[in-house]
Amino acid sequence: MKYLPFLETERLIIRPITLEDTMEFFEMDSQPEVHTYLRDKPLKTIDEALNLLNSIRLQYRKHGIGRVAVIEKSTFRFIGWTGFKFIEESYNNHSKYLDFGYRLKKEAWDKGYATEAAKACMNYYYETLKHFNLHAMTHQMNEASKNVLQKVGFVISDEFILEGSDTKCFWYDLKKDSSF
Repeated sequence: MKYLPFLETERLIIRPITLEDTMEFFEMDSQPEVHTYLRDKPLKTIDEALNLLNSIRLQYRKHGIGRVAVIEKSTFRFIGWTGFKFIEESYNNHSKYLDFGYRLKKEAWDKGYATEAAKACMNYYYETLKHFNLHAMTHQMNEASKNVLQKVGFVISDEFILEGSDTKCFWYDLKKDSSF
């Protein structure tokens, strides 16, 4: 089954990532500020971006789901990604669940885009994907990300150290009576 949304909000188009997104994906993921709270490092080459896009597209083929592009309607430019990733392996004592996430270019920060995209994705989750367990995680210091997750119905359920690092993270579950 395929769970790749084509969503539209007031200011955004949310659609599957394509290889045509490679350059703008690279621009976003090469920004050091974007990686402040992430374990991975900024990209240095287009080939690295292409490898990441191909891994997302492999998720589409393997699981029918994966991160999707966030396009600014007014410019038709790729400003980031959002959505769900199926996690098979055990992570923080959970496996076979959907991870919800997002990442935006720094130029798209502080405009409400992350929340707008997250709300659209969560509506899609409740309409189409609620048979999957859904979780999210953030670096404990990432206030902006914590705010987005809380606005769309997530609550902190655990604290943990990210494997292979000393990064302190919060683990999120959906509120039982989630509405936003």
